[in-house]
Amino acid sequence: LRILELLAKEGSLKVSEVASFLGTHRSAAHRFLATLKELGYVVQDSSSRYRLSFKVFEMGMSMVNSLGIRQITRPFLEELAEISNETVNLGHWEGEEIVYIDKVKSREVLLMDLAIGTRVPTFCSAMGKAILAHRSEEEIRVFLSSATFKPLTPKTKTDPELLREELKEIRERGFAIDDEEMVTGIRCLAAPVFDYNGRPEYAVSISGPTSRLTFDRIEALSVELKRVCAELSRRMGQ
Repeated sequence: LRILELLAKEGSLKVSEVASFLGTHRSAAHRFLATLKELGYVVQDSSSRYRLSFKVFEMGMSMVNSLGIRQITRPFLEELAEISNETVNLGHWEGEEIVYIDKVKSREVLLMDLAIGTRVPTFCSAMGKAILAHRSEEEIRVFLSSATFKPLTPKTKTDPELLREELKEIRERGFAIDDEEMVTGIRCLAAPVFDYNGRPEYAVSISGPTSRLTFDRIEALSVELKRVCAELSRRMGQ
């Protein structure tokens, strides 16, 4: 329990850091973390740092609500859905995966509709790329050298160096695009949401069919998306 509380406060830690905080031997800290990882309460990222898994949030909707995440974000998701008339999603970063934790569905018949709790690859999803682009250079380096780049569609980019260049562009313009990289016929744009520590832990995306989400429309919607994500970051304490 102390380790879970520690990770909740610090974000992510190495085994040695956990041992130092707890005043215990490194071997004991490693054993505790291994047990928590096996139970699904923590995850180990590609740089050997441990962080809370989304299972902690999934233990009950009351926990999510108590953290204020959905109460804070829901009105803004609804606002974007009203502006865009497309599906708007909220995702949480878990290293090589993004977990969908809330959404507002489009009123259109043809839409992108992934269930809450769905996990998608970070490297080819708009939310994943939006968050990854704003992580530290070391985190990006480790991710690119260790992540699995499995193609999901003919347009999925699987070259780490191409992704590295794309991440630079994303950081400069402030939002990411998934151009049929995850689902054929679907485009998404996403921007990061920063927590009180200045870390990009969440992202908001707008998704829809390519017939409606043209690149001109994506450019126009990106202005509203970035405005909303900046306000959400402010509400989260950034």
